[in-house]
Amino acid sequence: MITFDPRLVIGPVQVGALLSAGFYGCFVAQTFMYFKLFPKDPLTLKIIVTTVAAFQLGHFLCLIATLWTMTVTAYTHPSVLSTLPLGADVLILLSSFTCSTVQLFYSHRLWKLSDVPILFLISGTLCVVAQTVAFILVVHAFKMSSLEAFQNQQHVIILLASISRAAADIFTTLGIAVTLKKRSSGTVSMTTIVERLITWVLETCLLASLATFSIAVLLLTLRNNAWFGLYIINANVIANSLLAWFNRRYSPTHDEVVSSIQFAE
Repeated sequence: MITFDPRLVIGPVQVGALLSAGFYGCFVAQTFMYFKLFPKDPLTLKIIVTTVAAFQLGHFLCLIATLWTMTVTAYTHPSVLSTLPLGADVLILLSSFTCSTVQLFYSHRLWKLSDVPILFLISGTLCVVAQTVAFILVVHAFKMSSLEAFQNQQHVIILLASISRAAADIFTTLGIAVTLKKRSSGTVSMTTIVERLITWVLETCLLASLATFSIAVLLLTLRNNAWFGLYIINANVIANSLLAWFNRRYSPTHDEVVSSIQFAE
């Protein structure tokens, strides 16, 4: 019989929730800045931002519900936390939606920048695999009878979900960076702009990739549920990376070449 230790559940979730709340605040601020600074952006971009914002709002509400269950409802009966609360199960689903939406956008940009369909197919396939595995993980999460048993039985699924997601991020990030580097030849001003764009890509996308890959590392190295605490904030990091990418087009010096570049469209 598996012994339940509530500290292994409540601790990672509370730490992850605190960090997630901070990241969500940053996301709300960045979303406000985006609609304030770029009112003339194409409708497609606005729909993407709005969609991600809706997923993030649902993510935040599920996080509140999960914390309420863990700290209030289960205060006198901690054994009910032998399984994840319903809010946490839905949170896993919304996190996967956020990640897939952002990754598909990056995959589309890779296709438009490189004009090589095979790159889009590879990146898109990795994204579909990651989302499919995430769906499988969510189904098992709803059916779990024990959190410890779930982690042991779904060990491979969790690893595959995080690794495939990280692989999609890294492939797309490097693909965009290499494509931009090939376009850097030309005038000094154009080369400077392209180099700045490459820096933006590496700063935002690669950070999200490392955060996703770290989930697999924690799952392999630690026997507690620290991986789930990081999973909680993973979607927040990826959503913030997208808005940071959009908003860095703004130039406080009103440099028209930089601020009007169509890289994010």
